[in-house]
Amino acid sequence: MATINRPQSDFERKSFDEDLTSKASHVSHAASDLLKEGKKLANELYEDGVDKLTDAQQNVKEYSDELLKKVHENPLTSLLIAGGIGFLLSTFLRK
Repeated sequence: MATINRPQSDFERKSFDEDLTSKASHVSHAASDLLKEGKKLANELYEDGVDKLTDAQQNVKEYSDELLKKVHENPLTSLLIAGGIGFLLSTFLRK
């Protein structure tokens, strides 16, 4: 780690203080830029997530509508299939 040599004269102190202020300003500016980039990335990820969720909701709605249509067309077959699946699940879950 670097050691800081403390200035002795008033001129050296003033120059030293200005140098520290300048470095602090640069660090502050860099941190501000980093924060802006982080917020921008987080916003982009959020928007992508919302878009994907909307697409998934649309797909689920389409598949459920299609399933309901098939159930309305063949109610007895649908009932027998559902009963068979229920029987198989109950048999597997008992063990």
